Amino acid sequence: MNKKTFQRLLTLIKTEKTFLSWGMIFLILSSGSTLIFPQLTRWLIDYVLTPKKYDLLIPAVLGMFCAFVIMGFAGSLRYYFFTLSGERMVLHLRRQLYKKILDQDIVFFDTNRTGDLMSRLSSDCTTLQNTVSVNVSMGLRNLAQVIGGFAFMFYTSWKLSSLMLLMIPPIALSTLFFGKKIRKLSQDFQGTLAEASIVADETISGIRTVKSFVQENTEVTRYNSRLEIALDRARTKVKTIAIFMTVAMVTGFGAISFVLWYGGHQVVTGSLSIGDLTQFLLYLMIVAIGVGSLGGLWGDIMAGIGASKRVFDIVEQVPFLVESGKSISNLSGTIEFKNVHFSYPMRSKIEVLKNISFKINEGEMVALVGPSGSGKTTIGSLIQRFYEIDSGEILIDGEDYRNFNPFSLRENVGLVSQEPVLISSTIRENIRYSNKLASDLDIRNAAIAANAIDFIEAFPEGFETLVGEKGIQLSGGQKQRVAIARALLKSPKILILDEATSNLDTASESLVQEALTRLMKGRTTLVIAHRLSTIKEADKIFVLNKGEIIQTGTHEQLSLDQNNIYFHLLQRQFS
Repeated sequence: MNKKTFQRLLTLIKTEKTFLSWGMIFLILSSGSTLIFPQLTRWLIDYVLTPKKYDLLIPAVLGMFCAFVIMGFAGSLRYYFFTLSGERMVLHLRRQLYKKILDQDIVFFDTNRTGDLMSRLSSDCTTLQNTVSVNVSMGLRNLAQVIGGFAFMFYTSWKLSSLMLLMIPPIALSTLFFGKKIRKLSQDFQGTLAEASIVADETISGIRTVKSFVQENTEVTRYNSRLEIALDRARTKVKTIAIFMTVAMVTGFGAISFVLWYGGHQVVTGSLSIGDLTQFLLYLMIVAIGVGSLGGLWGDIMAGIGASKRVFDIVEQVPFLVESGKSISNLSGTIEFKNVHFSYPMRSKIEVLKNISFKINEGEMVALVGPSGSGKTTIGSLIQRFYEIDSGEILIDGEDYRNFNPFSLRENVGLVSQEPVLISSTIRENIRYSNKLASDLDIRNAAIAANAIDFIEAFPEGFETLVGEKGIQLSGGQKQRVAIARALLKSPKILILDEATSNLDTASESLVQEALTRLMKGRTTLVIAHRLSTIKEADKIFVLNKGEIIQTGTHEQLSLDQNNIYFHLLQRQFS
């Protein structure tokens, strides 16, 4: 474990120092009572059983019983405080990790797969939880008993103990060797588990595509292949831990055999009493069991350290955009792009936008049209500052939008996309998602304005109807109208409609278009569309091709020129 990992875990442990302090007190009591038991056994043999003083038998047995009672209660309380503090620590870490994931920029999600992030939230945190709770508790208990046992062994017979010390170097060297190996294998195992989680997440998320192409068996095979790799890593890790435990246990019990021979010789010659030898053997067993247990726990602790690296790598990752800059109190909604060049960070050599310049005045409706991949959606993403531009300027109300707090800027921008994402909750909660302070009357009015009230009230549960995962229990038109109601409740000054009606049938499109008309009223609106019928009323239309604006005008102006791209798009769609 390197210094940075230790500091990370120490910071985490400090959050539960009160509970852990109590755990340490009961750990000392339980370990102490365990170490007193051999002393009581020696006293019973040498001073009660050997001289046959049976009047002392009851007090001796009662003393041993009290030691066992203390051991039991202290051990239980040690487990309680350590385990509960571990649960609380990892709960705190999970909260921290989840918040940190959500704080990251869009680029982070472009480069990190969902399944891998879910693996870090679930399996990595669980592995770490076992490390900082049960494993640490048991490790400290065994370590205390090993140290205490050695001290009492020296007190009993320094000659036997000195010979036993010869066993320490090989055990220490094997612990160091196997520890590094187990930590590396644990990291590899966690990584392969994450790969399996990614496959499962992709398959379940796209289950309709899987079933449509009848690829269930392919996905099962793909998932099983990842699990086989994970099993192979686990097998190697378990094998390594088993070898380590074997070495530790054989060394420990080999030492016991040696003590029986040498100690027995000293009893025969009168150098040791039977009680002393029994006491020494009991302490040696405590030490041997402790060392053997530490060997097994060492592997688990190394696995936890490997998992902690994957978790803390995200917790300590600083997002590019931070909550700084001016808050927006009164936005009019003017947008201007000046000579903007942009490439996506993961494809930095491919320029998506080339020298883009345009202006959208307050309250205007402007449309972006062009072939797929021409940069329309990218412009919408840049307005919300999901990415940083390579060069040029983006002005909001005449000021560089980098001067504004990015979160405050996004609060003033509403988005209705081609495939709106709904949370797995009620219709009411989905509409309220954009404004947590909205009243039930506000939600109802938004639903009316979005042409959603009829289908909502047709459901038996009305606004309390559950929409299912990602809104699966609603039709495309219904989801779109819930999304429009959500945007209405937000009341943004800038509105981005990204292919908002492209997946709808004619009847649904009419209802959605009517709702969108209400939503656009009094707002600066950017419409991104393939279906040109939705943008005829736009104040301006910008035609994009290969990342450049090649034509500008109204629908009537652009329709007159039969040589331009807009006219050909129009002809292709209505032919």
